[in-house]
Amino acid sequence: MDDLTKEFLAESQEGLDRMERCLTDLELRPDDTRLVDEIFRAVHTIKGTTGFLGFARLERLAHAGEHLLGSLREGRLSVTSDLISGLLNLLDGLRAILGLIEQTGVEGTRSGDEDGELIAELALLNGAMAPETIGPELLHTVVDIDGGVHARKTAEDSKGGEASRVASSAAENSVRNGGGNDKTLRIDVDVLNRMMNLVGELVLTRNQLLQSDKTAGNFPELAQRLDSITADLRETVMQARMQPMGNLFGRFPRMVRDLARTCGRNVRIEFSGQETGLDKSLLEAIKDPLTHAVRNAIDHGIEAPADRVLAGKPAEGCVRLKAFQQSGSVVVEVCDDGGGIPIERVREKALERNLVTTEQAAGMSEREILQLIFLPGFSTAAAVTTVSGRGVGMDVVRANVEKVGGSVEIESGRGEGTTLRLRVPLTLAIVPSLIVRSAEQYFALPQNALVELVAVPQKDFHALVKQIGSAELYCLRERLLPMVRLDRLLGLEVTPSEASNNLSMAVLEADGCRYGLVVDELMSPEEIVVKPLSLVLREKGLFSGATVLGNGTLALILDVAAIAARAGVRPVEDESSKLDRDKPAMQAGEPFLIFEDRLQEQRALPLDVVERIESVTVDRIEYVEGQPLLQYRGILLPMKDDGGVLAEMEVSRQRGDHPTITVLICRKRDQRAGIVARQVLDVVTTRALERNASGNTGAEIAVIHERLVRIDRSFETTSPDCVGAA
Repeated sequence: MDDLTKEFLAESQEGLDRMERCLTDLELRPDDTRLVDEIFRAVHTIKGTTGFLGFARLERLAHAGEHLLGSLREGRLSVTSDLISGLLNLLDGLRAILGLIEQTGVEGTRSGDEDGELIAELALLNGAMAPETIGPELLHTVVDIDGGVHARKTAEDSKGGEASRVASSAAENSVRNGGGNDKTLRIDVDVLNRMMNLVGELVLTRNQLLQSDKTAGNFPELAQRLDSITADLRETVMQARMQPMGNLFGRFPRMVRDLARTCGRNVRIEFSGQETGLDKSLLEAIKDPLTHAVRNAIDHGIEAPADRVLAGKPAEGCVRLKAFQQSGSVVVEVCDDGGGIPIERVREKALERNLVTTEQAAGMSEREILQLIFLPGFSTAAAVTTVSGRGVGMDVVRANVEKVGGSVEIESGRGEGTTLRLRVPLTLAIVPSLIVRSAEQYFALPQNALVELVAVPQKDFHALVKQIGSAELYCLRERLLPMVRLDRLLGLEVTPSEASNNLSMAVLEADGCRYGLVVDELMSPEEIVVKPLSLVLREKGLFSGATVLGNGTLALILDVAAIAARAGVRPVEDESSKLDRDKPAMQAGEPFLIFEDRLQEQRALPLDVVERIESVTVDRIEYVEGQPLLQYRGILLPMKDDGGVLAEMEVSRQRGDHPTITVLICRKRDQRAGIVARQVLDVVTTRALERNASGNTGAEIAVIHERLVRIDRSFETTSPDCVGAA
């Protein structure tokens, strides 16, 4: 296949994707002429290009569709449900031919009559019986009923709605297959230019390293620069792979329309967070789970119109798709305003199908009962239909999401609807992690699940740790935190010397469960390359992957949610946390990064403005008119050094040393700045005690660890003396 044909296929599929979204919108807004124009352009472009490329079958079908759309544009036809259905059938026909061309290089195997029935349907919708449009062998199949019912109406009646089922299946395939355009990716030219510049810098640094001796004075500087360039290049490649969720969401209105008609429901779909970005491979991975989730919401969740009216609800149900980023992950929610999941019905079906025992079912909470719907073979449907009832669906949702390192949560209220929450990582390739050691073995903890790190000295163990039965609870800021010892959970052998050491604990959170994972040592953070697990390790259920560390050691990546489930940690929300959530930020407290800039003086920055903490050699700091600047990811980053750290480090550099400084990379909207710190001390949640405590500067003061700390909000106001455009 030549490049011209490949480009034609990619552009045509994109045009059909837009056409599908416009058709479902047109049914809701029949007077919107802009939508009609957009649909007409998509078909007209395909028709014009096919004539040049010689695809006669595609040209013939596109011509029939263009003729119908021309009548619609000129006002001779009005928008009806049958017209929209006919145009959706046209879209499926065009998409099928494009798929054949992509797979085989030709349009089909027969000679000209493959699309005769569809062309006849389009002509009938147009109210025309033109012989050049409808072949004579098809005239007997065209029956004009009430001036607008399409040609396959009789076949529909005889098959009990089979045509609607076929249309519904075509719509689902459109979502899952993405219109056949999943092999291409549009990337902003600026991103490509930045990537090329970074590759150029990488080549220069490599050449300098090859010519340098490890004992040379500039080797640490080159190693630091190589690390910085590699991190920037990784982030740029991730940015290039990111695609907006709207690319996937836009394919669901057609599917919802057809499924609702098949199930006898009246349903609309709403979206939010379409601009949320997700790695291209993960976007493909969640298509099937989302398709199953939306199917279930329509078939099981949304009630029939008459039942909704009796329950005091609008006859039209609503399914909402929402996407947003949270703690390094992308969360996608599928919400419906239906009848909710009947807890007792789920329990009865699980017992009926022998999925749980009577004793197990009796001791289950509502949350645990809801998790039963993810078991293979589970279904509450009374009968098998073309849409559901075979017990295949929700188990596929969980299996596919967990396969890419994600998790699934479900919430439901009787009569209030159901929310299915899919949580997936931003990317699969490289994951920021914290390396920990337990019983002389290394493990990786994904940083998106990490809340904070805690040291537990042996001398304070009995004062801080409470024993309740066999469970250990750590008193963290007047709240009890379940402790999970990794060595005991995995059955690792611990030597007496290790058992007597101080304990280190990583506070983790996943699926609403927060707990402390106790390990022997918390080591350095590292960006790891994720490798798939063998079948034996995957069956353990506690690991999400493996990696090779920088020192060549193998480390397993821990599944934070699976560890919580195995250890019996359950999500708990007490009344105080509910009250805190409803308080204003300054009253309930907000997270701050505590650092030292001047000697014996501490400052706090709101954590949400701190983008990254970098260790930078002093040699990389340059000056323009006395202003210190850092070349950072293609921009000149202004540096703020209130504590005079740079001047001290410059003295060390002149003595022949290669000192490094800590730079807090801060960002607010499109502004960035670097704040020089002597050292980073802690991350805490607190609130200001007093405003204007130091004259008229508007400063806020807090007491943290029994010391006064000044809260610096100058960056939030994007002050011109401390920020630069990103």
